[in-house]
Amino acid sequence: MNPVARLNELAYRTVFKLLSGSRTPVKKTVSLSPKSRVLIFSCAGIGDTLTDSVVFKALSEKWPGIFLAGVAHHKRRMLLEHNPYCSAIFTIKKGPLAFLRLHRQLKNAGPWDAILHLRGNDPEPRCQSYLLDSGITFSTPNMTRYGWLCGHTVEQPEWEQTHGVMQTLKLAYDLGAETPNFEPHLVYRVTNTEKESTENILRALGIASRPRLCIQIGGGRRGHWRDWPVDRYAELIPLLAAKLDAEIILLGGADNRFRADALASSLAGTGQKIYHDLVGKLSLAQSAALLQSSRALVSTDTGIMHLGFAVGTRVVALIHCNNPASRVGPFGYGDRHRVIQLPKPTGYRSTADASMSDISAPQAVEKVMEVWA
Repeated sequence: MNPVARLNELAYRTVFKLLSGSRTPVKKTVSLSPKSRVLIFSCAGIGDTLTDSVVFKALSEKWPGIFLAGVAHHKRRMLLEHNPYCSAIFTIKKGPLAFLRLHRQLKNAGPWDAILHLRGNDPEPRCQSYLLDSGITFSTPNMTRYGWLCGHTVEQPEWEQTHGVMQTLKLAYDLGAETPNFEPHLVYRVTNTEKESTENILRALGIASRPRLCIQIGGGRRGHWRDWPVDRYAELIPLLAAKLDAEIILLGGADNRFRADALASSLAGTGQKIYHDLVGKLSLAQSAALLQSSRALVSTDTGIMHLGFAVGTRVVALIHCNNPASRVGPFGYGDRHRVIQLPKPTGYRSTADASMSDISAPQAVEKVMEVWA
C-alpha cells in the first residue's frame, strides 16, 4: 500500500471507529420481495465484478421485478451496464469529495431494504453503507477489515476452498435467494450495435469470416505471476495455425503491448502472417463482442477469461496454482471449458515458487483441439 493510500485508510478508520463507538451496528431483520430495493457494492476488478454478476441474476430470478442498484469502480461501470438485471448504477472513486458526492446520491436513491458487499476495496464501500444503514448490510469477514461496520456477518469458514461464484452467492442465499433450478452463469449481454460495429472494425483489419480463436497475451499490471511466458505463446501459435482453419487473434490491453511486440519479434522468422495482433486496439465492450463471435479463447487468469465465460465462448484456461481453478475457473458450465492447472510444488510458499512456464504449448494445443471440436 502506498503512503497516500495508507494515510487515506488511517483517516477513514479513525473517523468511523469513533462513529461506530457511539452508534454500534445493530442487525435488523431483512425480508425481501419483488418490491424491495437492494444496493449491491461490487467494486473490484473485471473478473471479480463479472463473478458478482451471478448475485444480480439470483436475486432477480427469486424476486422478479426487484430493484437492484450496483456500485462499481468507475472504470468497471460498463460491466454493470451490460448486466440486464442491474436497475441502476453508481460509481465509486477515491477522495473525500467523491465520497460525499456518492453518499448523497445513494441516500437520495434510497431508502434501501438491504445492502450487500460482494467485493470491494476497503474502506470506502463499508463506510458508505454504515452511513446509509449499518443494520441491513451484509458482508463476509473474509473480504474486509471493516466488518465491524456491517450488521449482518455471513461466515464462510471454507472460504479458501470455495469458488468465487459461491463466495458471493452465499450472501444472496443468506437473504433467501436460493432456488432449486438456478444456473450460476456469469452475466454480460452484448448489444446488437456492439456486434455490428465490432464486425466492421474486424473487416477493416482484414479479419475474414473463418472460425475465430482468440488468445489473451497477458493480464494487468498486478499479478504478473499469472501470465504465461511469451515464448510459450510463440510455440503455441504456429502449432495451432498448422492444425486449425481459423483466424487466430491476439488480444490484450494497452499495457500488454510490450509482450505483443516481443511475440512478434519471436515469430518474425516464420515468413507468413499467422495471427492478427489486436492488442490495445479494442475496447472492453468490443473485445466482448469479438469473444462472443469466436469459437474459443485461450487465456490465463484474467478479466478476459471471465468475460469469455460470461459471453459463452469456449475457454481454455491456464491457471496458476496460487489461485486454483477450484476458486477462479469455470463454474456451472458443464463440459464446455478446459483447464490446465499449474501443479503446486512441494514446499510452496509464494507465487515465486511456481512458474507458469511449466505449462507447455502442446498441453494447450491438446485442450484447444478438444473444445474446438
